[in-house]
Amino acid sequence: MSTVLQAAGLSAAEETTYLSLVRQGGAPLPQLADRVGLTAAGVRRAVAGLQRKGLVHRTPPPHERVVPVPPDLAVEQLVRRRMEELERTREAAHQLADEAQHLVANRRTEELIEIVSGRAAVGRAFDRIQRTARREMRVLVAPPYAKPTEVNRTQLDREAAGVSYRAVYDAAALADRDMAAAAATHLRAGEQARLIDVLPTKLAIADQELALLPLAYATAAHDAALLVHPCGLLDALIALFETVWTLATPLSLADADTPRADSAISGSDRQLLSLLVAGLTDEAAAARLGVSRRTVVRRVQHLMELTNARSRLQLGWQARERGWL
Repeated sequence: MSTVLQAAGLSAAEETTYLSLVRQGGAPLPQLADRVGLTAAGVRRAVAGLQRKGLVHRTPPPHERVVPVPPDLAVEQLVRRRMEELERTREAAHQLADEAQHLVANRRTEELIEIVSGRAAVGRAFDRIQRTARREMRVLVAPPYAKPTEVNRTQLDREAAGVSYRAVYDAAALADRDMAAAAATHLRAGEQARLIDVLPTKLAIADQELALLPLAYATAAHDAALLVHPCGLLDALIALFETVWTLATPLSLADADTPRADSAISGSDRQLLSLLVAGLTDEAAAARLGVSRRTVVRRVQHLMELTNARSRLQLGWQARERGWL
């Protein structure tokens, strides 16, 4: 009970006084002070606070006593009052957020980028980025790491709150046993992941709002980083991520519960790609392969989804880049 009452806004003295009144009945101020071990001034302050909160009332003189309001009524009123206060706080926060949003367009150049120094500070900045995201986190993952190569608990919490994650892993990242195990946990939790041989940089982006970029892509990369607010640089970083995502190979979990690149395609799909690149129509390719046109269309669509290609021209280019042709 005591923890609940303090959480509802009572001080320790108010809580002790109210519980004494509920359990032992009303009492004059001097007797109440003796009960709870407070000075006369202390018990007067506690009773005054309880009166303001609607938890006690005082009977008229000359036999003035302090009487508790029944807990079911008093606490209900107290909780309702606290909820109203919190709602007013929420409305004020929304107003401040709107004001801050209006200020974004008028940021001075030096306010668009923050420099973060120190491994611990970079780790905190990465958590800040994740908690900023409301819809999507986009991450390029490569060593060295600002935090230990373990499961990203913040990511699991944010995904549970509805934030989606897309991650591209550098091949060196999954060569690390601990990072591979963490990636497997993230994939099971719903992360969309891809693999690429070499990443151009490490990167974390929250929606269209904030990005974290290392100052140097080297062994000391976790010692200093940039926080980038909405500006042309953030737009460029988002475009960089999407380009890398398009080039990367989808990851899935193998039977051994380890991440595996879905880079292999069947011999028939290689043959189909060769025919299409040679300029054959769907009907001609279907006739050459001895399948229906519908089958060709379905297999081409699957290959486009696998490579994130938006057109057959892009599919041909992706197939060449991945060594499928």
